[in-house]
Amino acid sequence: MIKQAQYPSMSQIPPEVDGVEIQLVLYLPRDVASVPVSRQVLDSCLETLGVAPDTRSDIALALSEACANVVLHAGPGDEYEVRVSARNRKCTIEVVNTSEEGGKPAADGTGNGVTRDGRGPGSSQGGDFAVPADPVSPAAEHGRGLKIIDAVTDNLQLTGNGRRGTTVHFEKTLAWVPGAAGEQLFDGDVPD
Repeated sequence: MIKQAQYPSMSQIPPEVDGVEIQLVLYLPRDVASVPVSRQVLDSCLETLGVAPDTRSDIALALSEACANVVLHAGPGDEYEVRVSARNRKCTIEVVNTSEEGGKPAADGTGNGVTRDGRGPGSSQGGDFAVPADPVSPAAEHGRGLKIIDAVTDNLQLTGNGRRGTTVHFEKTLAWVPGAAGEQLFDGDVPD
């Protein structure tokens, strides 16, 4: 016999629940074909919540760039993770290089890690990286991805995740279409 799951309605959620959080984790092979898959899965979820098309486009572009950075520039490893959390009208995304060897994608796309204070590979304190302030040459084949992510998101952070490589973390404030389900779900999360 098949039973239908009984889910509580919004009015049945106990008052001690502190807001709504939606999480998604994708474990993907380090393959170019995984980039559009991650983008389309997340975009479908955001569309279902009623996130505005411009906001979804920014998130899709940033996610594509972060995934491509891992696929093309990360150290050895067979997979990477995409972690998504939506809470308090904000979407937080982390693309994690799960390399066993601790390979680090470069902030400039060249394969050379750069720390916040400009030191090279092997000399970082805490494994933090920064997007280079210098403009990218129009003839350059690499180096635009992190600048694009920084331009279309609210909070880009690059950190060494210690044991396995680099994590690209970014956030985007969610804008809604009128009557969006997500706006109603997250309405109580942000103080007036």
